[in-house]
Amino acid sequence: MKTYINVLVLLSLFGLMNCTKSDFLNVKPNSGIMVPNTLEDVEKLLNNNLLRTFSSGLATVSADEYIVSEANWNTVPAIERNASVWNRDVYEGEEVLDWKRPYTVVFYVNNALAVLSGMDSKMQSTDWFKELYGWALFQRAYANYELARLFCKSYDENTADTDLGIPIRITPGIDVIVQRSTLRDTYTHILNDIKQAIPLLGTERSANLMKPNKITSYSLLARIYLDMGKYVEAESCADSALDLYNILLDYNTLDFATSAPFSSNNMEIIFGVTTVGRYVLSSVGSMSALYTVNPELFNLYDSDDLRLKVFFLTDGLGKVVMKKSYIGLGLYGFTGLTTDELYLIKAECLARKDKDEDALEWIHDLLQKRYATGKAPMLEELQSRGPVLETVLEERRKELVWRSIRWSDIKRLNRDGKGIELGREIGDKKYTLPANDPRYVLPIPDDEVAFSGLTQNQR
Repeated sequence: MKTYINVLVLLSLFGLMNCTKSDFLNVKPNSGIMVPNTLEDVEKLLNNNLLRTFSSGLATVSADEYIVSEANWNTVPAIERNASVWNRDVYEGEEVLDWKRPYTVVFYVNNALAVLSGMDSKMQSTDWFKELYGWALFQRAYANYELARLFCKSYDENTADTDLGIPIRITPGIDVIVQRSTLRDTYTHILNDIKQAIPLLGTERSANLMKPNKITSYSLLARIYLDMGKYVEAESCADSALDLYNILLDYNTLDFATSAPFSSNNMEIIFGVTTVGRYVLSSVGSMSALYTVNPELFNLYDSDDLRLKVFFLTDGLGKVVMKKSYIGLGLYGFTGLTTDELYLIKAECLARKDKDEDALEWIHDLLQKRYATGKAPMLEELQSRGPVLETVLEERRKELVWRSIRWSDIKRLNRDGKGIELGREIGDKKYTLPANDPRYVLPIPDDEVAFSGLTQNQR
């Protein structure tokens, strides 16, 4: 697979930057690549910064959280222009990091798992070994899920045996071509990796936000089950995560004046991942950004809602862009796991089984930390807004803005009959994306199709 051949270059570069006496990242041009051979080597491999920046930026570019002028649109790379208006040919031959980077993570992890599996029984009985093995399984699941939610249809129990999934790679071999699995098999593999990781991982949130634990595992399961429409399972996993860790930030304590109100150790973060860091239309933290936050979204916030000051930069003349990300670093969006997302998953699952009062109590608890002190809407006001599920989904949209979640939310909601149609105006041209259109699934990169014979997505 061409992606894996390209990864060799990345491994070589990583080895140059992180040399140790074991020299575990020396590379040979075949499946017999030199790999880590100690637990310390494996930990260094899993703790590589490259494994932090692999979420999709195209999910943000494709969604409806921003608008862009014709003049600015004309200056961005072709891949962004095409993704923003849902053209059938998205890439025009450009490199697709949204595909390549998650598979890079899978490659690293499969090498780590191969080394760990080859260690003697005495080593495998240690807590350090178990932690590293669970870490690798979790990381592989996260990367594969990122691929599935971008390059596959939204999971549907009725069609999961015939819908196409992703190529599932479970060995580090670079010269083995793997075809696409079914969507059911893809999700079964992802879920099994996480479930196997849970008993191997610790229960405490780590200061190293790249290091998973039981909280991260249950949180990822909750996200995936919600996406799959399995609400009983999603609620159960959200409960398991929240039982271990449920801290919410009080936005009243943040500095509204800065363009980076969140710290790199934001206490709501459970697992720290950002986008691939390539796209102009998904950048954050500067008024010079070429997009404007969608007024439809911006106008959903009440004047006492502190998210207006915490999330957005404004010039006073109508232009609104995103402040620095939820993790306080870099120019691109945070997409990881957080406690606020768990609150919203719990609330949605309750609303979907008609436990409206309980659902609104979770929303009320969240908003107490998001509004100016004493200004948060009371339960009675939340009840008066209309159908509780709609209230929950609106708060989800307002809270999880710019985290590459909106795109997959639209896909799953339309799968269930929501009927959301996207539209974008570029100059005098109007582009639309009807509900459940095949273009909600991004195409497999053409070079991968040509090299590996993968079945291309319908566009």
